[in-house]
Amino acid sequence: MAEHAGHVHGPTSGRKMWLSLLVTLVFVAGEATAGYVSHSLALLSDAGHNLSDALALGLAGFAIWMAQRPPSATRTFGYHRVAILTALFNAVSLVVLALWIMVEAYHHLRHPEPVGSNLMISVAVVAVLMNTVIAYALMDDAKHSLNSRAAFIHMAGDALSSVAVVIAGVIVHFTDWVYADPAVSLLIALFILYSAWGIVSDATDILMESTPKDVDIDKVVTGIKSVDPVCDVHDLHVWTVGDGLHCLSCHVALPATCSFDHCATVIKAINQKLHDDFNIGHATIQTEIEGRCGMKEDTDLYCTMENHNMASHNHKVAHH
Repeated sequence: MAEHAGHVHGPTSGRKMWLSLLVTLVFVAGEATAGYVSHSLALLSDAGHNLSDALALGLAGFAIWMAQRPPSATRTFGYHRVAILTALFNAVSLVVLALWIMVEAYHHLRHPEPVGSNLMISVAVVAVLMNTVIAYALMDDAKHSLNSRAAFIHMAGDALSSVAVVIAGVIVHFTDWVYADPAVSLLIALFILYSAWGIVSDATDILMESTPKDVDIDKVVTGIKSVDPVCDVHDLHVWTVGDGLHCLSCHVALPATCSFDHCATVIKAINQKLHDDFNIGHATIQTEIEGRCGMKEDTDLYCTMENHNMASHNHKVAHH
């Protein structure tokens, strides 16, 4: 259900997505039919959730295909953001589905119907097996990609939802307590909402160009300053374009004695450190003479802090 960098493993991931999509669509048709015949809201809600999984898998496969397209004059970063947009869309669709399940569960709690528990249990067991196998197949890619992670959580969450349906079926079978079916449906809806929130949060952070969660900005500053003879760092920005593609831009202050050739060597060393220590593969670094902040802005955190500290130091010296 839900969908939380490394690069997407394109062709392999794409084949997994399309095969998983085919299997899921076939199962959705059977589960929806079984839910209708047995009057089980839990089965119908699980079928609806599986249908959203099919949509998620289809969009994820499409995003992987798009990400492989080369950059162009109008899209210089390529199509990496497509995966983020699909992840966000998948999460929003989960929220809509969860709300629909909650409304239906409320109606069934007020007007319960007899449930065919045997059919309900049988179909749910098959759903557990199918979703578990697909989730396992996607688990490796989910460690490196928000897009694949969204599809993985969809399937893993469905496996748990199907387990809940089995439990509801067993309760109905042995106790005839028909309220177990809508009660489980409510739990499934709440779990879907919980799962979707992480995807919405992560996708929004990327679209807002927030600092990636796996990057400690203070450690990045310290790492750049550790490269000799860097004196200071300011106008620093780190953001994510897409799965596994972190970018950085900054100004670094160097001594006035630093030659042009030496500047090139320093930039190369900084790029290597950013790649090795922080998984930042694309950096734009501007060098300048120490003490001249250039086109600084008051909103620049590191430049402003440095100027404030320098002003405080000068004030103390003047006072003494």
